[in-house]
Amino acid sequence: MRLSLDRTNGGFPLYVQLADALQALIADQRMAPGDLLPSENVLASHNGVSRATVIKAFDLLIERGRVVRSQGRGSFVSSPPMERALPELTGFSEHIESLGLVPGNRLLGYSEFAPGDAGRPESPFGREERIVVVERLRSVDGTPVGLHRTVVSARLATEIGLTAERAATPGFSFYDLLRRHGLAVEAGEETLRAINADARDAGLLEVEPGAALMEAVRESRGPSGTLIEFAHARYLGSHYRYTVRLAPEALG
Repeated sequence: MRLSLDRTNGGFPLYVQLADALQALIADQRMAPGDLLPSENVLASHNGVSRATVIKAFDLLIERGRVVRSQGRGSFVSSPPMERALPELTGFSEHIESLGLVPGNRLLGYSEFAPGDAGRPESPFGREERIVVVERLRSVDGTPVGLHRTVVSARLATEIGLTAERAATPGFSFYDLLRRHGLAVEAGEETLRAINADARDAGLLEVEPGAALMEAVRESRGPSGTLIEFAHARYLGSHYRYTVRLAPEALG
């Protein structure tokens, strides 16, 4: 793949030009989400630049959310960033489907904990309450984008039929399961934080350890204020974007 680069002193750095040229191909739909980009060595050879320049160009495209690097596989065109507007209270599957994309679900773990059990995760549920913990890998159009850990009371899990078999189905949606049993989430509080992927998360998300992630911790409540769900999610920073709507009185 040969790209047009300006090598005069007045031009932008070559890595920026290379990133812009690749991004233009993506914008013109000559490269689609999921397409594998040429290797760093191939691009360097075809365009007369160093491999280090290509790596910097790829890093810039990753920062822009246009490319995702998969450990051991190469660099791929990413899906458009999934934007969430705050305040907005929806489940992952519902939100992804609203964007015209296909949500995916892979069960990583299903555990029930009694009070005092070893390994029981911290949560807002009472220490004397039995809880169920569901861990899942979430994907969009087949690409891993996030890790979810959902904690609910064992009583609620029994009431709505939240079993390991049901949570493992490809199209499973916790919020949809609630609605089908006449329950609804009416309020929630979510805290966002920038973190880096540890080795386990990086392996599951197919990125390098240390990759930028966005952590979202949510408490969801029903009509009477009863805690329904405590969720801990980590999303690829290159795939997710939050927008906050501000009102004049919020500006101070």
